[in-house]
Amino acid sequence: MTEKIPNEIALNIAKRITAMRLKKTWTREELAQQSQVNRHTLKRFERTGQISLSRLIALCQALNLLDDLVRAFKPRERISIEDWQLPNEQLRQRGRRREPQT
Repeated sequence: MTEKIPNEIALNIAKRITAMRLKKTWTREELAQQSQVNRHTLKRFERTGQISLSRLIALCQALNLLDDLVRAFKPRERISIEDWQLPNEQLRQRGRRREPQT
């Protein structure tokens, strides 16, 4: 994967948001109303890629992209099969009898 500078990534995200807006045949004004983001802020974002995180989240929510955004930052836990073991309470030791309950 080629390394991109943050401004290029931001502009690419802005272009994708613009494409999603156009796919819904929404004007900037309509998306601004749906997301409660100022239309001038939206216009600047589409041109430059610059926007606050909270406003980006609002745009994604209006375009039904919020699940995709959240999924992108969901923690990914990888477990090596060699290092994997059951939690201690689930381990059973062979050959030991349980104490009789009183």
